Amino acid sequence: MSHHHEIWSRALDLSRRGVSFVVITVIRTKGSTPRDPGAAMIWRPGEGFIGTVGGGQFEQLVLDAAETHHENRTSGTEAYTLGADADQCCGGTMEVFFEYVGSRHTVVLFGAGHVAFEVARLLGSAPVRTVIVDDRAEWNTEERFACAHRVLDWSEGVGACRERKAETLVCVMTCSHDTDFDLLRELLQDPPAFVGLIGSRSKRACLFGRLVASGIDENVVRRVHCPIGVGDTGKEPSLVAVSIAAQILMEVRRADAGG
Repeated sequence: MSHHHEIWSRALDLSRRGVSFVVITVIRTKGSTPRDPGAAMIWRPGEGFIGTVGGGQFEQLVLDAAETHHENRTSGTEAYTLGADADQCCGGTMEVFFEYVGSRHTVVLFGAGHVAFEVARLLGSAPVRTVIVDDRAEWNTEERFACAHRVLDWSEGVGACRERKAETLVCVMTCSHDTDFDLLRELLQDPPAFVGLIGSRSKRACLFGRLVASGIDENVVRRVHCPIGVGDTGKEPSLVAVSIAAQILMEVRRADAGG
C-alpha cells in the first residue's frame, strides 16, 4: 500500500467511526528538507500518528502543533526553519498545513436502547460527533454503535459533557427514570448547551419536581427540553428517533448560525 493510499484509507476509516483527527500536509519547501510537498501524516488523540513528514525534532514540533489544532478544532498553516526551529542541519524551510477533521458539535446520548440506536444511526452521516453512554456492556457495543464513541461509565459520560459545554448537546434516554434523574441532577450542576429528556409530559412533571426539590434552581430545570423532539412522528423507536434527531440537528444549525 502506498503512503498516500494508507493515509487517506485511514482518514476515511476514522471519519466513518466518528473519530476526530488532524491531517498534516507539507505544502511548500525550500532548500534541503527531509520530505517534499505532498508528504502527509495523521495525528489522533490518544493514539499517536500515522505516516511521517520528516521525523526528528521537526516532526515533534509538527505533532505538538497538530495537538493544539485538535484541541481548538482549527485548521491553519505554519512555517518551520529546520535549523533555527528544529535544530536540524538540513537548513531548509517547510510550510505545513494542518486540517482538523471532525465536528465542532458533540451529541451525547445517555442510554443505549432502541431509540438511542436509531438516533445514532440517523446521526451517522450528520456533521456531529456522537457519544453513547451506558453501563450495560451488552447493549453499548461496537456492533450496534459502529459510528459512535462509546462510554461504559455514567460519571465519565457526565464529565465528557463538561469538556466543551458550548458545543455539546445531551439527550437523556436511559432505561430507568431514577437513572435519568441522577444524570440530570449531575448535568444541571454545570449544564451543556442543550439538554433533552425523552418521555411524556407526566414524566416531565415528575422528574422536574424531583430536581427542584433536590435543590436545583427551577429556571435551570426548565431549560431541559422534554418531551424532546419536533413533534409526534409515531411511537415506533425508528419514528421517535426521527423527531429527536431533527431537533438535535436544528439546534446544531442554530448554534452554527450564531443563535
